[in-house]
Amino acid sequence: MSKLAIITDTHHGVRNDSPVFHEYFDKSFKWFFEEIDKQNIEHIIHAGDVVDRRKYVNYVTAHKLRTQFLDPIDSRRIETHIICGNHDVTYKNTNYINALDELIGDRYPSIHLYINPAMINIDGLDIQLLPWINQENWADSHHTIQSTTSEILIGHLELLGFELFRGVTSDHGESKELFSKFDMVMSGHYHHKSTVDNIHYLGAFTEHTWSDYNDPRGFHIFDTDTRKLEFHQNPFVMFKMISYDDVKYPDIMEKIAQKDYFSYKDSYVKIVCVNRTNPYAFDLLLDKLNNVGVVDISIVEDLGINSDTGVEEDFDQTQDTSAILSNYIKGLTLPVDNSIMINYMKEIYLEAISQEHVE
Repeated sequence: MSKLAIITDTHHGVRNDSPVFHEYFDKSFKWFFEEIDKQNIEHIIHAGDVVDRRKYVNYVTAHKLRTQFLDPIDSRRIETHIICGNHDVTYKNTNYINALDELIGDRYPSIHLYINPAMINIDGLDIQLLPWINQENWADSHHTIQSTTSEILIGHLELLGFELFRGVTSDHGESKELFSKFDMVMSGHYHHKSTVDNIHYLGAFTEHTWSDYNDPRGFHIFDTDTRKLEFHQNPFVMFKMISYDDVKYPDIMEKIAQKDYFSYKDSYVKIVCVNRTNPYAFDLLLDKLNNVGVVDISIVEDLGINSDTGVEEDFDQTQDTSAILSNYIKGLTLPVDNSIMINYMKEIYLEAISQEHVE
């Protein structure tokens, strides 16, 4: 029996090689390998999108990829299998030129790269690996899906009807019925962790944008004997919300003065103002946040969310940006059906999110 760690969508170099995200990744990968050591993991599978930018790699990002992920694997001699994701390739119609070959290659004896479909065996269990499907390898990939004898498939798949981010569903891609023959399919690519029937989207390892707010990130451990998939949640987050209401909490200035905001250091903070009538209290909140070193503060007016959290608490996980906007549109009187406008808003929102990942 073996336990193997499955990690995906690490996206080194995210947010234009942001130094803040490099530090965030430092903490996250240190935690990852601590968990690996506790579990005595001897095998790792990375399900694609090792890097974020498709066209080039920053030297600092290349250094961070090596020191945060590759060197710790090499020093532990963990057998690691990495498949090619869409962000790892330069061209959209072929996997031929890719970051895996150029940054990793054959430098690490225990790290194996897969640009094309391949079968591996871990502790007697056959696992079919399926890298990113494109125009060049489409026929070979579909033949592999139909002909493989493996009951387990791990890939970087684009499937119709699954959530890319929470509340944003893919309207294109392959049908999940194509993979109905498998007992389990585990995939990278979509950053929201979800399961439908035998398909498990594993979700990204870390947060990257506001769409990830309060949406669990981490990695999985798969038991080759029991075929149990166990999620390990990344304890570190980058995006935090604060609800501000100086009407409901008349003593808010004292609350802010007494609260330690150090936990907001190096994070993105969104302040949602339910009631803002005391400019001195609000300025005090901004000063406290800036003094601890937040990365960015955005301020939005409450859009009808019922919140009893006060200034010191985070929002409920159901109130992400997409949900806030959807709830607001539902309450409007429009010349078109509100559901049409909600779908249109989600398309624009998804496009805006995609622009934060520069190719």
